[in-house]
Amino acid sequence: MPPLVTRLAVVACHADRMTARGDHGIRGGWLVGWLAFVLYAALAAPPDDASMTRALVVGTFTGDFGKIDASIAAVFSMLGVVPVLASVFVLRDGATRKLPAWPFALSMFVVGAFALLPWLAFRGAGGPRAEPRAPGRVRRFLARRLVGAGIFVALTALIAWAIALGRASAYAEAFATVSLVHVMTIDLVVCAGLVMFLLEEARSTIPEAEEPAYARGSRVVPLLGSAMWTALVERSP
Repeated sequence: MPPLVTRLAVVACHADRMTARGDHGIRGGWLVGWLAFVLYAALAAPPDDASMTRALVVGTFTGDFGKIDASIAAVFSMLGVVPVLASVFVLRDGATRKLPAWPFALSMFVVGAFALLPWLAFRGAGGPRAEPRAPGRVRRFLARRLVGAGIFVALTALIAWAIALGRASAYAEAFATVSLVHVMTIDLVVCAGLVMFLLEEARSTIPEAEEPAYARGSRVVPLLGSAMWTALVERSP
């Protein structure tokens, strides 16, 4: 083998090893984040309030949250909308992975970021698929800009509800004393950051000409901006 070819082969081999190490490092980072979140929720969060938990769950199905402050009910309700937004990106990304994405996306409706962090950690396991999975009904549905608009409207309405009828003092007290409110608040913040991360990944697969300038600007706003981006940008399922 000529010396130049030999050197190039050595450099390529070294680059592959560094890439693999980088992938393992990133995977380890997601796992450490997930473990820290689990341990914090289990050991450091304040005690639970069974009556509030029951009222929030019942209110989700009946629309009657009783005496629970509107700000708490709104944030709890947002955790039912955010998984839809995350699924827009997770299922599209999962089409090129050997590891199925749908169990993680579905689990987000129950445990939020506790399901999204493991997906980010393990999605590269087994490498990419030889051919992407064909888009099913759910992926085609989530790829519609109208769905992004619906997510944006839902989040905007819940935020407006919390601001108009909620009390910051009531939320702060519940955050400090009730496990569910404490953990769900942190969960919402983590999910917002992870969705922004997934959005940036999705942008790399979309031609710049198909992303309007105002869409690029909207993406820097957590949750609302991410939802607006999905309503403004055409993308394949």
